[in-house]
Amino acid sequence: MRVTEEDLALIRIVLELPYLIKVLDTDMKAIEGSSLRTRSALLLQLERLREEAQREIRQMRHVLRLRGIQIVKQTMLEDRLCAEYICRGHHDRMLLMWSRIRIDVEEMTTACLDIKSPGSFGKPAQTAGFPPKQK
Repeated sequence: MRVTEEDLALIRIVLELPYLIKVLDTDMKAIEGSSLRTRSALLLQLERLREEAQREIRQMRHVLRLRGIQIVKQTMLEDRLCAEYICRGHHDRMLLMWSRIRIDVEEMTTACLDIKSPGSFGKPAQTAGFPPKQK
């Protein structure tokens, strides 16, 4: 059986999550050394996200094993990450551009922290049963 789109998505996640953890570690060190008034709250949120990412890596690696997928080698090049893998006996490789990894890590962070888009801040929240007043 050949590699499926779902297999490729799992491999990609397992390759990108360690970079999310590196970014979080760097940001946490910067925040620890800062004089921000919200430092402790920010650190708690980032630590929670870091723990979730580590848990996700463990789960995804387990799923890869169950599917007969093994990441054999990773090579960091100047402009991309190259990963060689074996999927149910089929040898192949995945190339991920650093710019794409950076975007994916940002998207993961935004999704996990449930960050709203800049345009949604300050707009009144609609509560069930309480529609906005008619003008």
